[in-house]
Parts: sequence; structure tokens; C-alpha cells
Amino acid sequence: MIATMRGVVVARRVGPLRCLYSQFRGAYNVESLHPQQSSSAIPKVPASPSDNPLQFNGYIPTEEIDKSFSTSSGPGGQHVNRVATRAIIRFNVRTAKWLSDDLKKRLTERYSHRINIEGDLIIASERTRKQHLNLADCFDKLRTAVYECSEELTKENRQPDPEKVEELRLRQEQANRMRLLEKRRHSMKKESRAKDF
Repeated sequence: MIATMRGVVVARRVGPLRCLYSQFRGAYNVESLHPQQSSSAIPKVPASPSDNPLQFNGYIPTEEIDKSFSTSSGPGGQHVNRVATRAIIRFNVRTAKWLSDDLKKRLTERYSHRINIEGDLIIASERTRKQHLNLADCFDKLRTAVYECSEELTKENRQPDPEKVEELRLRQEQANRMRLLEKRRHSMKKESRAKDF
């Protein structure tokens, strides 16, 4: 589908989504609103998984996630029975290329109650009465779950700093010395009371 309007607009159909590419720049665009900043200063969504297999950079390929919608439960009258606002996303954890093997294993262990027999992790949301907001909430839940698993893995695999290890050892020794000193004082106090009688 090709349409023209103050520039060239090309719409290409990709699955259920349409991608628009345009050369048209309106009065309110990034370059005119922030002329001192280059376009490279604008944060971009990462296009590939992280180089570190234990860390998750937030990249979720939406084309690998199955999305479906159904009617929500709860109050709302007849409207809630007619409109499919509940969003459900699912993906197979074992075949997900955008997750490392360690993250797949941790997700499977931690969210085994949300994984079905085929190995699909299922996340649903019916928080609002808007389909797109519920879909965004599902992706937010998925991103949070993967971030939490990634944080757990990095904490487990973190190597202790030698300086901190030495500092903790010295503190432990000092605490032991103080404990023994206090124990000796208490013992001497008890001894002095026994001699008075």
C-alpha cells in the first residue's frame, strides 16, 4: 500500500502490524524541538539480546510471542461480555532464542505454576477494560519476571571482592575478640562476688 501526503509514506504489511516509513517531518519533531541534541542521543530499543547471557537487557521479540484476547471477568454489564479485553501472551520457554539457557532454567523453576505441559509460559492480564493496556501489562509482567530471574543469577554468580572479603574477616576477628573480652569480664565479676561470701 503506497500513499502520498506531503512526502512519501510507504506502508508495508508485516503480519498483523503495519510499519510506516515516512520522510515527512512536521513542525513538532525531535530535531526541531531539541536542536542541540543529536539523534544518536535518543535512546533506542535494543535490537538483539544482551551479550552477557546472565543479564537481560529488556529485549522481547514480539513476533515470537503468541497474543490472544478473551472476555474479562468481573463487573461491567453486557459490555464486558461482548468485548474481548483480557490479554493473554504465551511463548515456549525451551525454544526462546532471546533467552540464555540459565535464564530459561530459572524461569522454568520459578514460574512452573504458569507453564503448561507443552512448555509455554502463560501470562494474562485483565487489570483494565482496554485491550492494548492489558497487553502492555502482560509484557510488563513478562519483562519483570525475566529481570528478577536475571538479577538472581547475577547475584549468585557474582565473585566477592577480595578487599571486602578481607574487611569482613577483620571485622569478624574483632567481634570475636570483643566477645571473649566481655566474657572474661563477666567471669571475673562472678568470681569476685564468690570470694566476698
